[in-house]
Amino acid sequence: MPPALCITGPCEVCGQTAHGKHFGAISCRACAAFFRRAGKRSSKSQDIVCSKGNCTTAEDGTFYCKACRLKKCHEVGMDSSRRPEMILPCEPENASTSKVIIDLSFLINKAVDVFNDSVYLPSPCNFGNSLEKMVWALEDLNAMRFDTKVEFQTKIGQHELFSFWEGSFIKTVKWFSKFPEFMELPMHVKLEIVKSSWLIWIRLDQQAHTANLRRKQFLGDDLSMSGEGRCLNLKSVEIDFGFITKYSNDQILAFMNPDKFKLWKLSIDELVKLNPTNVELNFMLIQLCLQHAQRKFPGEIRAAIEKLLEIQANNLHDYYVKTMKTPNYSGRLTKMMKILQIVERDIRSQREVAHLVRVFDVFFIDFSHPEMFEFF
Repeated sequence: MPPALCITGPCEVCGQTAHGKHFGAISCRACAAFFRRAGKRSSKSQDIVCSKGNCTTAEDGTFYCKACRLKKCHEVGMDSSRRPEMILPCEPENASTSKVIIDLSFLINKAVDVFNDSVYLPSPCNFGNSLEKMVWALEDLNAMRFDTKVEFQTKIGQHELFSFWEGSFIKTVKWFSKFPEFMELPMHVKLEIVKSSWLIWIRLDQQAHTANLRRKQFLGDDLSMSGEGRCLNLKSVEIDFGFITKYSNDQILAFMNPDKFKLWKLSIDELVKLNPTNVELNFMLIQLCLQHAQRKFPGEIRAAIEKLLEIQANNLHDYYVKTMKTPNYSGRLTKMMKILQIVERDIRSQREVAHLVRVFDVFFIDFSHPEMFEFF
């Protein structure tokens, strides 16, 4: 264990055993929990005044005076705007060396069934190329969005997370199943591409949906879509990690990067400004997923993906020149690529976190197909 990763010593507030760095100061869990509640500007503790003003802890380490405890928290440098910097390796007893394996075979079997089904096409249908067909596919998958009331999601737990994973994977598979050139690939190649890219696909799909609703002023700037018919506030949503780890929520959230939503928000802001057409959005989805898969797979899969990307690049050119009568589309293309670069930066960051999670056995779950969860 690298020495620099471990923070030890007494709590700077009460003197009890510390469990890492919270809100900018070395502290125990009790003082960290106290400051999390009392340190907020809206907390009633902010209005409490102590007549003495210099209370200390009792012999058992308990700080009975809330006003003086809060004062001490501020004196040692605690700041409510900072996330707790808990370092997980300091508590090896919480590492999960025994794993519960989540079997994802049923999802793979569903994907095979979808790919083997004949593709339904609306009648009459006349698609100029496969990119136009993908536009219809995505519109068909999202047809219920405008008939569904959006619910505010306050909690993410086991049920919510597993349901989101299943729905997102199947939606991605159905979209790929309407991709003519993709469907010509061998089944094992199709499965490998989908397994490696479904989290990326749903990421951009949800961000584009969020941007569209914000543009229409149906959704506030602090809200993001979290699934079909659901939205949440990324900063305030309650996340329960208890079903996958022994570490506390604060430890997990700090370990998984305090600024993890910064790039997510940035890509949504850029999507709002770009206001992509359905053709452009589908091209971005194809580009993002296939370029990711192309970098990952060698040989025949890489060659097949390169061909698919070339076809769609030509289709986008025809869309701008023939349909939109816009031969000078470099500005739009540059903005699209900027958004994809932001998403890719976010993915790289989350992949690094996922690697550390595996190295330090943070979670006590694993997957039968780990390649489906290279990042969160």
